[in-house]
Amino acid sequence: MSKYLTFSDVVFPNRQLLLAALAALGYGEVEEGEALPLLGYRGDRRAETAEIVVRRRHIGEASNDLGFARTPAGYIPIISEYDGRTLHAGRFLPALRAAYSEGVVAEIQRRLRGTARRTVEGSLVKIRVRY
Repeated sequence: MSKYLTFSDVVFPNRQLLLAALAALGYGEVEEGEALPLLGYRGDRRAETAEIVVRRRHIGEASNDLGFARTPAGYIPIISEYDGRTLHAGRFLPALRAAYSEGVVAEIQRRLRGTARRTVEGSLVKIRVRY
């Protein structure tokens, strides 16, 4: 049984942008509510709860639920050790953060009615918004 890990240093302040980032990674079906229980890979109820949950049936047969708990700063991920190692080849959180950041840039671009220019330098992605 894989235990859940809470990543309190990774915060997603905007709910809509988080949902869009999850959808961009292929997790468009989410459950929202207050203190929803997270389920393990056998369907067993765990002690952890979250306000946004991607149920394991949308992730994979051997996976656990993915959860995002609401805090005053925003939503923090609650991910099992197993899923942290296997989802997106162990790069789920970096992929989610990148998708979320792309959404933030698009929102800024829309608000400023500007244009965005994206350049890649090695592993660094730079985005400039002109308005």
